[in-house]
Amino acid sequence: MKVSESEYVKLKRSPTEQELETVCDSAEDAARNIIFKKFDSKQITDLDITIESYGDRPLTLIVDISICSRNSNNELTKLVDIACNEALRAAEMKAKELKIA
Repeated sequence: MKVSESEYVKLKRSPTEQELETVCDSAEDAARNIIFKKFDSKQITDLDITIESYGDRPLTLIVDISICSRNSNNELTKLVDIACNEALRAAEMKAKELKIA
């Protein structure tokens, strides 16, 4: 299963490469935490979380989550949607923390 979400973040200034990496890492960590809070790592056979950023004013963030589970069900679909949204929220919060948004 693969889910993608995107969001625009208005920035006060252009971020450095390190700031962009920090924002994307924060988003990935948030998505991973949501997934592993609900599913044991033994139930997940494949997980790929990709965070992409484009532009700088506004910054476009794209979260792609691809996941395979031993027990594929509707709960997993909802969880991946939640993980995508949480990743975007975490990225925006990190941008504010870094004072670029």
